[in-house]
Amino acid sequence: MIKLPGYFPQILLALILIISLLACGGSADGEKTGGASPNASRAVPVQLTLVEQKEVLVELYSVGRLVSRNTPSLAAEIEARVVEVLVEEGEAVQEGQTLVLLDTTKTELARREAQAEIQRLKASIANEQRRVDRYRDLKTKDVMPQERLDDAEAQLAVYQASLLAAEVHLAIAEDQLAKARLLSPVDGVVETRHVSVGDFVKNGTHMVTVTDTQSMRAMLPFPETVGYQLKLGQTLFLESPINPGHVLEVTVTQIRPQVGLMNRSLMVIADLENPGEWRPEATVEASIVVERRPDAVVVPARSVVSRPAGYVVYVFESGYARQRIVETGEKGDGWIEIRSGLQAGDEIVKEGAYYLSDGAPVVVQETAL
Repeated sequence: MIKLPGYFPQILLALILIISLLACGGSADGEKTGGASPNASRAVPVQLTLVEQKEVLVELYSVGRLVSRNTPSLAAEIEARVVEVLVEEGEAVQEGQTLVLLDTTKTELARREAQAEIQRLKASIANEQRRVDRYRDLKTKDVMPQERLDDAEAQLAVYQASLLAAEVHLAIAEDQLAKARLLSPVDGVVETRHVSVGDFVKNGTHMVTVTDTQSMRAMLPFPETVGYQLKLGQTLFLESPINPGHVLEVTVTQIRPQVGLMNRSLMVIADLENPGEWRPEATVEASIVVERRPDAVVVPARSVVSRPAGYVVYVFESGYARQRIVETGEKGDGWIEIRSGLQAGDEIVKEGAYYLSDGAPVVVQETAL
């Protein structure tokens, strides 16, 4: 007979207790998993949300530049010497402000000469008119030959024509005197000063370039492939890095008829008034609204995940995640449009979708994961 060690019964008893505890634990787990949620131990924590409807804008994007609608390069209209330059580059000017003064000595003399000629001719006309009146009176009495009356009337007509010519010369001289003062035609900023004091300028010599910084245009190239979507009057949202954060809403005022030879793009133009800090030739970023969808279905961007079947969203059904293949549309700030696969009011997984598969058990959490 084999004799067992004295401590063997204690070991055997301990093994029996362990087996009993394991059996009880398995029974408890079986009772726990045998309820409504058999895979509760494997459930994925998620957050839920409802599918919504909102207006979605279908937009195209472009990066262009701002230009001034008025950048006149002001030139001399008479021949004269520059006697004073009243502005400097970068200086703001107003419409009608004097920019440059030209020498008016020669023009002033021509004006005075025309005035003197007018006075002389008026005196001659008055005298000749009296002679004609006298000759006509004598002719009625048959004591004046018709020939002498005709000569007097002809001379009066000559004086009157000469007076008209002298008045024209005076108007020309006064016009040249006015043009000796170079005036700004717009409110703006002096872009370039082309002359200095002492320069002799001829008719057509450029003297000052003024840039209108208020009336501007946005020049925006769009690919020719989207040309069929572009229409006059469409809404544009503009933003310039020179004044970040300020978005200006305008409309399309022109679409150039020709496609650019180098970039194969259509030029879209929008007229605008400077909102305050924008500058000509600055970069401008634009989005153009080509379609409005007032009742589009949208979901949070995090709820859409990529799977072998395509883009999917998980719908919550009685503690399980059910996969729905969806067709996506426009994307916005934190949301994605769903063109098909979901309806407004569906309860979907907002947080935790990345870790799910079709039919996976889920547990709903109210706080962020």
